[in-house]
Amino acid sequence: MSFSADSTIKTTELNEVVVRVFEQKKSTFSSPDAIAILNAQDLTRTNNTSFVTSLNMQAGVRMEERSPGSYRMAIRGSALRAPFGVRNVKVYWNQMPLTDAGNNTYLALIDPDFFNELTIIKGPSGGLYGAGTGGVMLFNTPSATQKKIVHQQVANSLGGYKQSWDLQTNGHRVYASYWNQEGYRKQSDINKQWISYEYHKELGRNTQLDLITYLGRVTYQTPGGLTLKQFQTDPRQARPAAGPFLSAADQKATFRLQTLGVGVQLTSRWNENWSATSNRSAQLNLIENPTIRNYEIRKELNFSSRNVIHFKNDDLSVDGGLEFQTGIFDSQTFGNKKGTKDTLQFTQNTTLQNASLFLQGEYKINNSWNVTLAGSYNQFWTEFIGNEGIFSPRIALLHNITPRQNLVVKVVHGYSPPSLGEIRPSTGIINRSLRAEKGWNKEVSWRGKSKFLQWNLSVYQFDLNETIVIRRAADGSEYFDNVGKTRQQGIELSHVWKIGQNLELTNAETIQNFRFVNYQIAGKNFSGNRLTGTSPFQHASTVSYAISQWIRWHIQYTYTDKIYLNDANTDQLPAVHLWNSKVEYQRGKWNVWLSAENIGDTMYTSGPDLNALGGRYYNTSAGRNFSLGLRITFN
Repeated sequence: MSFSADSTIKTTELNEVVVRVFEQKKSTFSSPDAIAILNAQDLTRTNNTSFVTSLNMQAGVRMEERSPGSYRMAIRGSALRAPFGVRNVKVYWNQMPLTDAGNNTYLALIDPDFFNELTIIKGPSGGLYGAGTGGVMLFNTPSATQKKIVHQQVANSLGGYKQSWDLQTNGHRVYASYWNQEGYRKQSDINKQWISYEYHKELGRNTQLDLITYLGRVTYQTPGGLTLKQFQTDPRQARPAAGPFLSAADQKATFRLQTLGVGVQLTSRWNENWSATSNRSAQLNLIENPTIRNYEIRKELNFSSRNVIHFKNDDLSVDGGLEFQTGIFDSQTFGNKKGTKDTLQFTQNTTLQNASLFLQGEYKINNSWNVTLAGSYNQFWTEFIGNEGIFSPRIALLHNITPRQNLVVKVVHGYSPPSLGEIRPSTGIINRSLRAEKGWNKEVSWRGKSKFLQWNLSVYQFDLNETIVIRRAADGSEYFDNVGKTRQQGIELSHVWKIGQNLELTNAETIQNFRFVNYQIAGKNFSGNRLTGTSPFQHASTVSYAISQWIRWHIQYTYTDKIYLNDANTDQLPAVHLWNSKVEYQRGKWNVWLSAENIGDTMYTSGPDLNALGGRYYNTSAGRNFSLGLRITFN
């Protein structure tokens, strides 16, 4: 959880941010759910090109980077389902889904400085934001009510360069960016372009129109995993040739994505009690993915709609609605002959649909007690696997112990159907027996705030059935299985200290006892083992010090305990200590900064390949590097 202060820390009291979450305006203190709120300064605290650093400062959250652009996201769980990407976390932009009907999200497309706010809901949401056992990410952009032009340039010591323009006036916003980064490893460069247009307009006193259009392109090379010996000998090399397979460089292993999207949302206030929100969006993704094994071309066309009716008076609020998504996914797989298409191997085309019908009520019993009751009915349709209807309830009771302390008890059900990438993995074999993950989360939270301290302590247990895990075939291609039950027990503590007028300390501790409960495969029993890809303990600290009225210094430290790399728990990554720092000067329209990442030049792997054949787990992360940035704001 992040308690965000103003853009400067020279305040007399910690501020509390109110956001729209679960269709209601809530703060981290008043929400019955575990949420983290990051403002624009949090999102770019030390890095203006990637979300990795800022998200990994949050309790219960871990973002992994296999190479620039190849991200994995885990909220209260492992990245065990995703070779890359986001699969059991639902992502929205201004309440419109960025996650497609195939349950995948391409986070590499978007920039941290594009958004002014991110809300993270930790744990299942009871289907109110569609399917997801991990959580929800709600990105928001400014309404562009003021006239403003923001120009930014960032140069990195590894050879990277980013430039962006942000034009805002009278509800119109145009944002354009370009980023090119030479990778730390061979065959790991990234190139990204993005342009978007937003329009926010008040149509009379009671109606608001929001329009989003965007065009993006990202190309990042994929260097492949290394064995431990290769990692220790030359950590910057790409995966070398082995047996019948050429090297990643020889095969020009690359992920190329072009995307075009449009969305429109209408918010209407009927009277002092009733209102409604309705949005429609469409997204087209064109993908080329030459890999060591083959060359895949995909065309993904997605349509989404979300309609919600709201009722609110002094003591009761009710929200009900329907979210529906459909996607047309066409795929062709060829042989890969040194980066060019070879013989067609197979073609797979399908249509996916998913829907959630939900209803939520929140009642203020008195000044001390609030109760939330919610439920959703969810379905997922595909020609490959049988349709499965799932009901997911959500119950929460909030007790205000004092005006500045409360206690929350919550029980919520979550589910996550297999993504298209899991049903149709790189083996090319359709898995028609794969089933949705589903389970119950029980949680207790204690929160408090004072003039100089805010804290949030959460204890939870998530019992997950039909857990989906990644497996590897003999040729290194991945496939996915349901493995029975897992038990995920966790403790999360976040607290912010206002030590003095110019000094602020933020800490986040995460303890995770995640284990397989019932997992037997091929005569092997992994029951009782720790869940692959999870760390038992994580710590993150940020110190922000205002040296003067215009100069601020941020220091970040993270500790990640060992991570088990395979289901047998025989291989593991060692614990990692990382230090980052940023010094920035801000006065008037000028903002200049110098940041340093991995100050200790630690050789480590942020995003390992789990259950990798031949022990090719290691994707080397960047060593010590520096960024110099300039932002100019014209009002």
